[in-house]
Amino acid sequence: MFAILTTASLLVVLAGFAPSFFLRDDNQGSLSPTFLWHGVILTSWYLLALIQSLLIGVGFSARRLQLHKTLGIASLVIAAAVVVSGVQVALDFYDHGASTEILSRQGLLTANLLNITSFGTCFVAGMAMRTRRELHKRFLSLAGIVMIGPAAFRLVVIMGLPPPASLIIQFGLLALLAIYDKRRMHRISTATWCGFLLMILMITVTLVVG
Repeated sequence: MFAILTTASLLVVLAGFAPSFFLRDDNQGSLSPTFLWHGVILTSWYLLALIQSLLIGVGFSARRLQLHKTLGIASLVIAAAVVVSGVQVALDFYDHGASTEILSRQGLLTANLLNITSFGTCFVAGMAMRTRRELHKRFLSLAGIVMIGPAAFRLVVIMGLPPPASLIIQFGLLALLAIYDKRRMHRISTATWCGFLLMILMITVTLVVG
């Protein structure tokens, strides 16, 4: 399940940012170093998170576990870079007066900073709970889910859907995790509840700011 959630999150990122990043053509001009760096780092984190999930989820051995732990150090460094570059991108958008049809300049800055903060919170929680597999796996999966907001927003716009439909993607992934919890543990994990609460908090604060 965790490899599936990470794969789904990665696909949303690839599809959502395809026109402006992955498949960007010459007519759109070149990206600034800030945006380019953030895109590369963020994609790297999702790819590494997927590899980490597969190492533990597909078969198990002491060798796989050791590699998982070793790569965990790399993921820590990359996650820190994601946060730093993400803040830089958010501030760059704000400085250039970027907004959307539903969010003001301040609202977009708030949404972007909340995405970064939530990602960092879930990632740190996951690393801190690395000896508790239930919480460790779920918090790291949640880090990827809460971070796909901007990509999901772009994806639904590409599909011709109203921007709020992007929330269906994120809450849908959370719902899948909750269903998995009920089937495997007959309860919803505390980590999964935290994911729902984080999403609701991000939405509420963003709407208040506007």
